Amino acid sequence: MSALNGEKISIVHWFSDLETHQCGYCKNQTGSVSYGMWAERLNVEDYQNLIDRGWRRSGMYCYKPMMHLTCCPQYTIKCSVQDFKLSKSQKKVIKRFNKFVTNGTGQKDIGDASNVADDSTPHEPIMVREKPNVVFDYSKFVNSDIKMESIGDHSNPSCSSTVRIETSCARDDVEKTVVEKHSVGPDLCKAPCKKAKILRIERKQQKLRAKGITLEKAPPVNEAKTLEEFLNEIPATSKYKFKTKLVASADIENELDTIKMIEFQLYRKYQMAIHNDPPEKCTVASFTRFLISSPLERVRVRGNSSAVTFGSFHQQYWLDDELIAVAVLDILPRCVSSVYFFYDPDYRFLTLGTYGSLREVQFVQSLSKSVPALKFYYMGFYIHSCPKMRYKGKLNSSFLLCPETYQWFPIEKCTPKLEKEKYSRLNDDLDALDENLCTSRDIDSIKVWVSYSFTHFGNYKRKYGEEEVFENIGRLVGRKNASSLLFVSTKG
Repeated sequence: MSALNGEKISIVHWFSDLETHQCGYCKNQTGSVSYGMWAERLNVEDYQNLIDRGWRRSGMYCYKPMMHLTCCPQYTIKCSVQDFKLSKSQKKVIKRFNKFVTNGTGQKDIGDASNVADDSTPHEPIMVREKPNVVFDYSKFVNSDIKMESIGDHSNPSCSSTVRIETSCARDDVEKTVVEKHSVGPDLCKAPCKKAKILRIERKQQKLRAKGITLEKAPPVNEAKTLEEFLNEIPATSKYKFKTKLVASADIENELDTIKMIEFQLYRKYQMAIHNDPPEKCTVASFTRFLISSPLERVRVRGNSSAVTFGSFHQQYWLDDELIAVAVLDILPRCVSSVYFFYDPDYRFLTLGTYGSLREVQFVQSLSKSVPALKFYYMGFYIHSCPKMRYKGKLNSSFLLCPETYQWFPIEKCTPKLEKEKYSRLNDDLDALDENLCTSRDIDSIKVWVSYSFTHFGNYKRKYGEEEVFENIGRLVGRKNASSLLFVSTKG
């Protein structure tokens, strides 16, 4: 017997039907088209691979928009935090926030909507489905490692028999070693490019020397402040005390009922004021399904300088003893993925949506010091056809995911294509292929739970068929996830 891939396996329920919903951007009643699956649990590496193929989670439900069918194509977008550069407008947002925290100035008349800066996003549909009514004893898998004993020739899944499932006690913490991948980096033999300001000073000095005028050595030009330095420019004697606090989603759901209700009241206030949701739509149950429940397994990882925990978290923004904003985040092996951000509408004059995204960039920068591979900030979906969603592309440097080859391209090279057509391949190389595409053998190796037992699709299809369903699964999840996910069948 051996542990399956040495880790806890990801368990999902696949919805074979193509789903249509109202579009949250253009309000087309059936314009949003996607496939989805309900996750019993996901390990963080599997979810990282899924979002790198255009997937996104909403609670326990994971979905992938069909880009060529949906009315407003949704492109996965990420920002490289190592190359991030603050714009003037972003600096103004930070300075406005810091000024308010320091002395309480800068507040506008909240009662006058015309004076309020509004950087809220369109009301994205809450893509949540209930768990399918399938006979599956999940309690056997909780806090357990799945181990399997093969019966027959496992080297050829189409000829092997079923596999028996056994469980054993799992460790509370899973320790991993993160392997740092070093890029080639800049050419150290070449001098770095000089800024225009420095070049102007040097030209002026040359002209003066030509006239016989000698000047003292100019003082060195100060280096630009980092994002962290800008964010932390709040004196200890400030009027308000501001802090952020990171809380695991599971702790909010299972232990901290008081914090859960504080968050819920803030969420309800935000949804009703910003997105005009009716009160009956904003329930504790819907809030829990959407933003607290998560299939991601928490994993503690030893980094270069300190330990980092992967999984789902809420980053809370506290002003004195008042919760003013919450960022729902997934910390994954190579990125932090933004799930949702909500805030107190009374503080919208602080442009908290933009401020929160800058805080999250800096959060990724801090994590990358311990886990070098974790160097991207995923902002969800970029919808170029919706002008109000284009703000995500203002984080420099940002990249969009090609919906056909699943390779990343700088957003400035993608926008001319998206100006011409809503849907674009993005990759100019017409010969480029999806390198993570499943072969027929990969599809036959997909793991299936059916009739209280575990088998591969190569065996499953002999009795139940569903070749088209599983070929579609292979196309959508890719080879990496096809070999690691366990799909619970409704058959049997």
